[in-house]
Amino acid sequence: MTATIRLGASLKNLLGSQAEFIVEPGHKVRETLLLLGIKPELVAMVSVNDEMKDKDYIIQEGDALRLMAVIGGG
Repeated sequence: MTATIRLGASLKNLLGSQAEFIVEPGHKVRETLLLLGIKPELVAMVSVNDEMKDKDYIIQEGDALRLMAVIGGG
């Protein structure tokens, strides 16, 4: 089975990439980001099945992750 990662709009726009990825479970979010070519420091929030988690969370089968970017302003 797999898990799904969805990027928030600002992260998708920042990376210029697809909005959704199908990933294999069993890896930390941080490791999976690196495998996808996403710098972990760009991600400010990780939501797994509508619950806040950190980047050291190990992705489980069937998880639905949503990632939101660090947003700067001035």
